[in-house]
Amino acid sequence: MASGLLVNVYLAIVARNLSAAEYAYFGAFWSLAQVAGFGMFLSIEQETARMLQTPGRPLGVLKATLFTAATMAVGQLAVVALAWPLLSATFGGHSVVVVAFGVLCLVSAGQFVVRGALIGMDRMGRHAFIMFVDSLLRVLLAALVAGLVAEPGSGGFAWTLTAAIGLSHAPQLVSLLRRRTRATTEPDPAAGWRTPRQVWSAVAPLLLGSVCAQLLLNGIPVIAPVLARDAAEATAAGQLLAAFTLSRIPLFLVVPLQSALLPVLTTALHSGDRAALVRIVRLLALGLLVLAAVAAAVGWLCGPWLVGLIFGPQYVIGGMHVALLAVGVAAYIVLVLITQVLVASVRHRLVAWSWLSGLLTAALVLALVPDLLLRAELAFLLGSVVGWLVGTALVLSERERVLQSVG
Repeated sequence: MASGLLVNVYLAIVARNLSAAEYAYFGAFWSLAQVAGFGMFLSIEQETARMLQTPGRPLGVLKATLFTAATMAVGQLAVVALAWPLLSATFGGHSVVVVAFGVLCLVSAGQFVVRGALIGMDRMGRHAFIMFVDSLLRVLLAALVAGLVAEPGSGGFAWTLTAAIGLSHAPQLVSLLRRRTRATTEPDPAAGWRTPRQVWSAVAPLLLGSVCAQLLLNGIPVIAPVLARDAAEATAAGQLLAAFTLSRIPLFLVVPLQSALLPVLTTALHSGDRAALVRIVRLLALGLLVLAAVAAAVGWLCGPWLVGLIFGPQYVIGGMHVALLAVGVAAYIVLVLITQVLVASVRHRLVAWSWLSGLLTAALVLALVPDLLLRAELAFLLGSVVGWLVGTALVLSERERVLQSVG
């Protein structure tokens, strides 16, 4: 939670030292960084953690996952090189931001291997400490840039993110590779060596869903500056990012909710308890209605004041816009939770279908709605709702499959 709050402090420092239009370009970089990081490498983190917790695991798990992550990062760099003109335009013509993004792809590979290794080694205190140091470094570096550079622009702040990730995770990666940090379980030489090919086979089914999830969440701040037709719309794109950043604060609750829900789901699913599973689905639907109602009320009544308080008066946006974004976040949270039912049943490909349906819906709304702010807000909201509906339908069909196999 402290790390999440520091991230918002970091974004507020950046916003208060940039114009709204320039902040929109930084927001595009920030959002693509989430896709390049969480979207691409979260599955690496999960597989690293899973394998290191397995008794009698093969040798070379850490090196195999690091090699796989590095290979994925090199692939990302190739995409960045091919898309350089498009990325430069997305980042407001700042080539230095494209370079920072390319370096971030590399450091993200090490970042998520470190996170997964520490989870798998049951070093949760160190994991939390490194995340806190990462967030704190972002704040300190951003404050340093704001204090020392007269006109830093989005490029100066983009490098603070890349540098903070690298500085906080590199020492721990070196420690892991030198085996100064050891797992609680020992590998079994008889199990052979873990190969990058085996890691990729485990990671690939999760990758599509992970990328689609991050694109749905972070795609809107990237697309909005690109769709801006003039300076006024570029400013509106920056205001949208500030409101969206504030609206996403409840997402910090998703991780503990996932952790609490997954064991319950797994038990209900594999025991064939139809009533319990239906009850969970109904509770999620009810939770969405309650969350949406609260989010709409708070966003409409308090949203503009909170945005102005945290980011500054130039970022104030209408209450209706904040309310739509807040309701979209509520739908996104429930979508994350409903997909955990499919994760519990080890049906990772169905998870990808849920996120893909939401992403396609968002793309359709972006193409059809003319107004810049409304098209972005409705794309995120309707994409999250459709993803939840598809996920719920897949859960219910999956329930029937499990019950038939149990019977």
